Amino acid sequence: MRYKVVVTKIEVAELWVRATDEEAAAQKVRDELTTSWAYAGHWETKATQVDVVASDPDPVGPGPQTLAPSGPMLLKLKDAATELGISYGTLHALMKDGGIEYTKVGSGKYISRASLVAFIEANTQR
Repeated sequence: MRYKVVVTKIEVAELWVRATDEEAAAQKVRDELTTSWAYAGHWETKATQVDVVASDPDPVGPGPQTLAPSGPMLLKLKDAATELGISYGTLHALMKDGGIEYTKVGSGKYISRASLVAFIEANTQR
């Protein structure tokens, strides 16, 4: 799941400013704070509030799913890409780079279910 979080942080800084009057002093500080290199002394955090305002399923997906144990032992490249949830082009690049094993039968290339499982296990991060 993904969560949208709103953070409200109240910080206070006290500083001395040379100016002709109060309004000029306030404007001088406002101008300084709008610059990317602003420095207004030592800031002290007075309060922090974190609110979760929304959630939605992870857009990447729930993660790798278990490959169905039944079916043909060798899968066509399109079917193997679908099982992995990746594009045909990505699968082809993985084969070319040696990232996933494949079997050649005549002029056709196939990927075994065991190769898919081994690929998933080898690339799963914990």
